[in-house]
Amino acid sequence: MTIIDGLIILFSIIFAYYIIVKILNSKGILEKYNISLWGPALLLRTKRGRGVLKKIASISRFWKAYGSFAVVFCFIAMIFMTFVLIYQVWVIIGFTAEQKAALPGPEIALVLPGINPILPLEIIGYILLALAVAIIVHEFSHGILTFAGKLKVKSLGLLYLIVPLGAFCEPDEEELKKAETTKRMRVYAAGPLSNFVVAFICILLFSFVFMSAVQPAADGVVIVSVGEDSPAEEYGFTQGMIISSINDTEIRSFNDFFYVMSFTEAGQEVNVSYYWHGQKEAVVVFSDKYDEYEKRWPSVNNESFIGKGYFGVGPTSGTGYLSALKNPFQSTDHFLVFYILPLIGYYEGYNPIVAPFTESYVITGPLEILPDGLFWMIINALYWIFWLNLAVGLFNVLPMVPLDGGFLFNDAIGSIVKRFKKGISEEGKEKVVKNVSLVISLMILIVIILPFVLKYF
Repeated sequence: MTIIDGLIILFSIIFAYYIIVKILNSKGILEKYNISLWGPALLLRTKRGRGVLKKIASISRFWKAYGSFAVVFCFIAMIFMTFVLIYQVWVIIGFTAEQKAALPGPEIALVLPGINPILPLEIIGYILLALAVAIIVHEFSHGILTFAGKLKVKSLGLLYLIVPLGAFCEPDEEELKKAETTKRMRVYAAGPLSNFVVAFICILLFSFVFMSAVQPAADGVVIVSVGEDSPAEEYGFTQGMIISSINDTEIRSFNDFFYVMSFTEAGQEVNVSYYWHGQKEAVVVFSDKYDEYEKRWPSVNNESFIGKGYFGVGPTSGTGYLSALKNPFQSTDHFLVFYILPLIGYYEGYNPIVAPFTESYVITGPLEILPDGLFWMIINALYWIFWLNLAVGLFNVLPMVPLDGGFLFNDAIGSIVKRFKKGISEEGKEKVVKNVSLVISLMILIVIILPFVLKYF
């Protein structure tokens, strides 16, 4: 089944589901069970579970400290994210027309596997799991801090779209508005901070527990791509294989590969040693590099290629991005590689934590007892829970209503106005806050949208 077939089936199921839901809603059946529509999704409200959150919130001293730290942390993250968005627009404005045309479209911002190019349809299970974790953690944190502040929670609930997508917490909005500013800000900040905490825990488990057990299966370079109708394809070479020697010369790096290839000739029979579920060898007849480039990439062809050997594989270092995955905190570059791994997988065609590239690794130590399939399933689940929680946390701290960061920003502006304009009425303060909030929200919205629009200019 192709991706298009999968998407057609998925949207057909969603459409049929929505029709059934609309019929049930029109007949009053959903209302009877305290279920309401939220777009195509269902909101199932309940008072159950409030006792659990209230019990968790009973350690009020801890949660107040947690909430206070969350406020400070969210404002730091807010400033950081605002700077990143503005800097991103500044950089893209300086791009050439060709660079702008290569930028991804608005679909890159959608958490929809199969539509977002960096989220293939095959990982939809991981995305649903990660999204559910992110929403539950976020919303229940709001609820815990609401109870810790001695405020009311009207209901909890589940969000359904064919399958459960997450949860929500519904505080008493009127009571929340009238509460002390510090209490209200703790409630708003708790959600994003909890997403960051979950992301941090997942990094620790992913990198320092599971990836610490992963080692390259052999020295050499990993095949990332195989050219169509190339000698590599003809002799059965595939993605994930590790090439350890060519023409009886050891290959240990990307540079080694191209150095050795520069001494091969068209029509030459070459011994190639490779790892694929064990060490193997093949005798490959290379084709002419000039002829192959003329067919495939004529714009970069060169007469110096005439008579040179052409294999037809795109390699990367055997360790790939392993060092960044094992310790993303080692440097800024390591963390950036760790976070944009799905984007690297889309553009380079190489993602070391998905098949077939997982075949180029072996699991060592105590975790060796786990079946390979289960091991990599846990790895991918941890990665996507990290990725989505960090994304949800960073997005929610932006100073734009109705995000948590927007409400935090409004309360901060309100406090500043009261301090510098003593005697101002509540109505006057709200008017100032509303106007400032509107301007900032529009500015943030513009810098979010601009990168997707600039590619068309």
